[in-house]
Amino acid sequence: MVGHGLNVLSAALALVCGAAFAVAAWLGTSDPDKPGGPKAQSSKATVRYRKFWFWVVAAFFALFAVRSFCWLLYIDGGEWKIQSPNNLGDLSLHITLIRNFANGVHLWPDSPIYALSKLRYPAGIDLFNALLCLVHVDLMRGLVWTGLLGSLATFYAFFRWGGTFGVAGFLFNGGIAGFQFLKTLKFLDYQGGNKIAWKSIPLSMFVTQRGWLYAIPAALVLLWHWRDSEARPPVAADDVGQATAVNARSNSRGPLPFWVELSLYASMPLFHVHTFIALTIVLVIALFFERLTWPKIFSEAPMRRHATKLLGAALIPATFFVWLVTDQFHAKSMVKWHPGWVQDSADFGAPFFRMGGAANFGSATAFGSLLQKTWNGVIAPFFQFWLTNFGLWVLLALALVGLCGWRAWKAGWRWGTKPPADVAFVLPAVVIFAIGYFVQTAPWDWDNLKLMVWGYFLILPFLWSDLIGRWAFPERAVTCVALFASGFITLLGGLAAGHPGFGLMDRARLDAIGTAVRPLPVEARFAAYPTYNHPLLLQGRKVVLGYPGHLWTEGFDYDKPNRELASLMRGAPNWREAAQALGVRYIFWGRDETANYQGSTRPWETTARRTASGDWGAIYDLSPESP
Repeated sequence: MVGHGLNVLSAALALVCGAAFAVAAWLGTSDPDKPGGPKAQSSKATVRYRKFWFWVVAAFFALFAVRSFCWLLYIDGGEWKIQSPNNLGDLSLHITLIRNFANGVHLWPDSPIYALSKLRYPAGIDLFNALLCLVHVDLMRGLVWTGLLGSLATFYAFFRWGGTFGVAGFLFNGGIAGFQFLKTLKFLDYQGGNKIAWKSIPLSMFVTQRGWLYAIPAALVLLWHWRDSEARPPVAADDVGQATAVNARSNSRGPLPFWVELSLYASMPLFHVHTFIALTIVLVIALFFERLTWPKIFSEAPMRRHATKLLGAALIPATFFVWLVTDQFHAKSMVKWHPGWVQDSADFGAPFFRMGGAANFGSATAFGSLLQKTWNGVIAPFFQFWLTNFGLWVLLALALVGLCGWRAWKAGWRWGTKPPADVAFVLPAVVIFAIGYFVQTAPWDWDNLKLMVWGYFLILPFLWSDLIGRWAFPERAVTCVALFASGFITLLGGLAAGHPGFGLMDRARLDAIGTAVRPLPVEARFAAYPTYNHPLLLQGRKVVLGYPGHLWTEGFDYDKPNRELASLMRGAPNWREAAQALGVRYIFWGRDETANYQGSTRPWETTARRTASGDWGAIYDLSPESP
């Protein structure tokens, strides 16, 4: 399969092997929770209370999953439609990748949206859907079932990691934007506006960026495993009934066999690079918790021993997958110093009350300059950006960090000994957030959220176990309303926004073009107008340039190729040289090209062979063999 294309046999073999792997992993996984532990000691009333809220949150999670994925892509009359307005561009790209793999292109393939590069995208979940297509699972059904099963796995993983509170934290993340409901009395996606950066994770990331369907459940299962196998519980032995799975006694073996743990971690770059970075940060920090005493650097340091073993075993496979998804390390590095995340962005930044004007940081004195920078860069953004976006989450997260440090000190823990679970995971959360705050890791600064969100996920169980879960019921109830109400309103508003759906492509046009290109070589590249839902892309065919938004977020410098493509499509005197430079075999001329390249002389109509034509347009072959 490697170096060649996928086919029915290789797809069936891969799926059978994957199913066998899943069964073996399930049979080899143990549950560290034992009868008689803290959960069993809880009163019956407490158990009933917890079960009630578990089923309430589970019902809303099911509502979200069914609404989002059963109508992810569907047929309405003669048109393909989607439910989410956030998903027009993203789902189109995923369909392109799925069908590109399923067409049988060589692995690892050229980018279908950029003529001068290999595929530069962690497309593992799309590769899986391509396998389903090859064994005759309909594209739409495959997308639906992958989404539903990924949602189920995510629910399970969040529950094991953070209990009901953790599931709610994922489903209803928000700040204060949703409280506009009290004024409008309408369920809308209030966090979807440009001025709100902390958008609904389920609506803006989980549904649209399909790599999360694997990354979130796999990473959370790893975190659960690491907590239960390596870190001490963060509460005293007599502190029962306080918090979810965090209180479970540590287990020397952990829930997962090592080969499952290694497989989940090492394969992560193929599905989601930012999640791989977050997991690696957790492991690297674990190397330094215990005292460095030579020659017993590993023998008396179980956390360091396990982290080193996992990092060492994953080095070659993980590096290989990173090599694949970065165009053999040719992808331009986007890492740069950029403090503040998007607090100063034109799209997301709030209108700060700046001292001395928005761009004036100068002052006649050093003290005045320091005061101005502190106000403009820290104080004003904290109140106008961070509290607006995150609301009470900011204050509780800061309180948790301080509380963890204070409790660890009071308990006598010192650096060099095995840390409590809250310290072992809250500290990496702080580091992850700090990296996302100070360093831009993607071409679009908002995409830092793909990394920063793991800082949020890491603290969820400890916010409940160390803080909120210890309060009396009235305080807990008010806090949960303040934390989750905005996200709850936004989620319902976002799910309702998809009625009656958003058109993606006319079925008859797509089918006709699919029939026309089926006999043509799958590795051939087409010159066509760059848009997200071009029918060639939805058939998995390679074009010179895809949607500019996708090119930009993947780090491509497409200005020169775009100029050459425009010269080609307008029929400039050097159009043949431009076609050769871009590796073009076929020119597609249809509705989008007619509308966007008006005035084109179209010299290929008289000098190249027309291979297919219809109401949808025509395709011209530029190969030298063409008459």
